[in-house]
Amino acid sequence: MSPAAAKTERPSHLSRNVAIASAAVIAVLVGYLTIEAFRGGSPALLTYEIAASEGWTQDSFAYVPVDVVNAGGNTAADIEVETAFEVPDGDPIVKRTRIDFLAGGERRRFYAIGPPGAQLTVRVIGFQEP
Repeated sequence: MSPAAAKTERPSHLSRNVAIASAAVIAVLVGYLTIEAFRGGSPALLTYEIAASEGWTQDSFAYVPVDVVNAGGNTAADIEVETAFEVPDGDPIVKRTRIDFLAGGERRRFYAIGPPGAQLTVRVIGFQEP
């Protein structure tokens, strides 16, 4: 059999369409990952808000809502917040609260519990970026 007489095999329409679809999916994924790599996101930025108007007193304890907000773009993990009630003629009552994680733009509420009428101060001690 001569080379001119040999029939050249071509891929079927189905295999060609599958190859084109696979290449398109791979191109979209590579483009998405490239955009995500350059976009990055802003670092976690933790703030707090004391919602004293929403608090209440019960059984000689004041319950004061404190909202911790992640105003950044990245997630913050293992967040530690310190609350301190200033007591007249005594040491302040200091407590620490731990929050597992906050995604960017997320808010978490906890309640600081202390003596009624005492001044509350809050500070974010630290966190980690996973």
